[in-house]
Amino acid sequence: MHLKPHTAQPLPLSPVGVSQGKQQNRSEAVQIRSNPPAGARGEYDVLRFPVIDWDFRWQRPQQISEQFALHGHRVFYITTDIAVLPMEEPVYEDVARHVGIKRIEPNIWLITLCATRKLNLYRDLMNETDIRYLSWSIDYVRARFRIEHLVSIVDLPFWTPLVTAIGNHKLVYDCMDEHQGFSTNDKAILSQEEQLVHSADLVVASSQALYDRMKELHPSTLLLRNAADASHFYNPMPVAPELTSIRGPVIGYYGAISDWFDIRLIGQLAARRPDWTFVLIGHTFGCDTSVVESLPNVMLLGEKPYERLPSYLHRFDVALIPFLENELTRATNPVKLYEYLAAGKPVVSTYLPELETVAAGLTLVARTPEDFEQAIERSLQQQGPREVQARMQFARSHTWEMRYIELHEQILSRLFPKVSVVILTYNNWAYTRQCLTSLQKPGRYPNMEVIVIDNGSTDETRQRLAELDSDLFRIMFSSTNLGFAAGNSLGCRKASGEYIILLNNDTIVPDGSWIRRLIHPLAIDPDLGMTGPMSNHVGNDQAVDHFVGNPVEGAHSDWLRDFYEFYEGGSRYTDLLGFFCVAIKRSVIEQIGDLDSNYGVGMFEDDDYCERVKRAGYKLAIIEDAFVYHHGSATIKKLKQGEYDQLWRNNKSYYERKWNKVWQMPKPPENRFSGAVSSEEVAARLANITVECVLVLGEREWSRQDPRWKRIVKQLAADRKRIIVVHLMKYHQQDVIGIRKAGPQVYFTNRLDLFSRVRFDSVIYCGETEQQPDVHARRELIDGPSYHAHQLRDLTAKLENAEVLEELCPAQLARGSIGSKEPQPSS
Repeated sequence: MHLKPHTAQPLPLSPVGVSQGKQQNRSEAVQIRSNPPAGARGEYDVLRFPVIDWDFRWQRPQQISEQFALHGHRVFYITTDIAVLPMEEPVYEDVARHVGIKRIEPNIWLITLCATRKLNLYRDLMNETDIRYLSWSIDYVRARFRIEHLVSIVDLPFWTPLVTAIGNHKLVYDCMDEHQGFSTNDKAILSQEEQLVHSADLVVASSQALYDRMKELHPSTLLLRNAADASHFYNPMPVAPELTSIRGPVIGYYGAISDWFDIRLIGQLAARRPDWTFVLIGHTFGCDTSVVESLPNVMLLGEKPYERLPSYLHRFDVALIPFLENELTRATNPVKLYEYLAAGKPVVSTYLPELETVAAGLTLVARTPEDFEQAIERSLQQQGPREVQARMQFARSHTWEMRYIELHEQILSRLFPKVSVVILTYNNWAYTRQCLTSLQKPGRYPNMEVIVIDNGSTDETRQRLAELDSDLFRIMFSSTNLGFAAGNSLGCRKASGEYIILLNNDTIVPDGSWIRRLIHPLAIDPDLGMTGPMSNHVGNDQAVDHFVGNPVEGAHSDWLRDFYEFYEGGSRYTDLLGFFCVAIKRSVIEQIGDLDSNYGVGMFEDDDYCERVKRAGYKLAIIEDAFVYHHGSATIKKLKQGEYDQLWRNNKSYYERKWNKVWQMPKPPENRFSGAVSSEEVAARLANITVECVLVLGEREWSRQDPRWKRIVKQLAADRKRIIVVHLMKYHQQDVIGIRKAGPQVYFTNRLDLFSRVRFDSVIYCGETEQQPDVHARRELIDGPSYHAHQLRDLTAKLENAEVLEELCPAQLARGSIGSKEPQPSS
């Protein structure tokens, strides 16, 4: 059952706002572009953590969100209501059932998050429990929509604990108001703003005052003022019925009428000029309107739908911005300014710094009631075509689409630095097609160019390359085979990215995350020069020991999901990276220079370049949670055996002379038990370890399902402080043979007999129903919730000394229920 969100307290009404929520049947919906499905062209997704609900009042958050959607991004707009979970101790599956997801426009969804209590965005502080369930809500949405590249835009400091807790996203703080100026905002909430600013990847400010304050706190700050949907307000509509009978000048205002609105000024003006009608449109929460309610020439019309605003605005003779002068309004860049001017209306305002900056000469500013009256008088006379056109032209040069374009360009350049993928081809079109197809999968990196250098192919490769999308691919043709080094060097010189990835054409990239995983360590570590992924086929310790996949699709999706989870965030320094896929900082290439073309067609140029990078003072790293499928030497293998052997000997000799060192065989794949074929050898590999060693006896078949015993394995493996051995016969329907390394400290085995001489610190029964006589452990643990009552009775009868763990979640188990002694050889 889905919970109905609770009714929120009145929302703070921003002085930059316009009127009520935009109705979904508006005419401009037909203007949505005919774009490919969101994400198909590599756009990032947007998660908006707002200050107001989508349908409350059509302001900057909705306007910019809609522009993202119109330009092909998927937008997930969080509601201000939090659904309250009905159970006492919800699990992830409970949260997944109660997250609200509602598609309201093409590419736009409303998302209602879950927690165990009501939360008021303007009064409450999140606790750890709130963060857990709200984070799970976000996790569910990301998994359901397969969100790969996420930009979280935050409008209110309330969200700070949540957005700083979730991972793998780019954080943008859109500072559109001086939050401490709102009487509805609690001081405790406001104290979180500084943390939000420091945590953000980009800060956006809507006015000069806000920009100046934010710039002192964050070096990456963008001034992005408000704007208008100029076409919406330019087009005249029939006059609203409430205004058709008015004779004489209409002096109008729409937007929030709250505690920053100078209602006394309106009362004074209305009393002095009974021949003028003052029309006030907007919610009056926070404003004492009693001073004008008895005046016959003041109309309080309440909120009006966004679609109908032009029918009121076009009857205004003069439009007002009558704000009190205070800290809040001094930092305000009013949206209504742009909308008033889009309709060609003269604007009279109290003093606001932003008006002098952005619209000098198009508005009149008054500081006293007398000045205000005189300014309205003058404005009534400024209705000529030249003045009207100047106002409209200003609005047309400040549209929300323009603001989106500026923000999007900044997000790309600052948050998604450009990456150039250089691919060398020589015949083998079938492999190349696989590679290029995988690069174009939905969810690909948002700021990528692909440079293909064809090394004189004689098959269909050249023809097919010429047919590729020129927006993504840059193709260069060589009449001769330049060789691996010279061809890739040419691609690097043509590349414009901040990072350059050399990628073999006989690879298959798995999803949209591989680039992000490779370049993130380069971005945060100035000493790191190159990174490389793990792979199924590579001649060094980048090779995975346990792999499930095939030459058609590459990595199996279920294997890849487990791989990412086990290795998340893992990396290690190395002396050698295979150049089937390597990411290099552009600055490093500019310092080191081209690959050495003396290696000719290929081989040893990767060893050579790694040596040069290391001698320049940089480190190399294997990114353990990045994976790229590699067929393996598809081009070089086509050489005749004698040619291949001679090339290998010649290039090895050249490498050794050049560096005055003997070439060493690369390290093999990492597996503590590699080569161990007897119980004595296995026990010897564990004899001197200083971490605990745990055996998990689950259900023997690892599948897509996520039973409790699998979660126990993953929880135990998460902190990498223990060796985990899991008894398995099948892994995603593939036989498990021997001892296979599945994670940094996780091993799958079908051979318990090989561990018969090992005394584990702990053995955990969490699915296995039979006692394993050859298993020796200091502690025998039974996870009670993994069994039915009769199974548990039978198992405890067989394991007389076992401890039964009841009502203990995997997270608690992983945090210390298991001993810490070293495993010893069994007697």
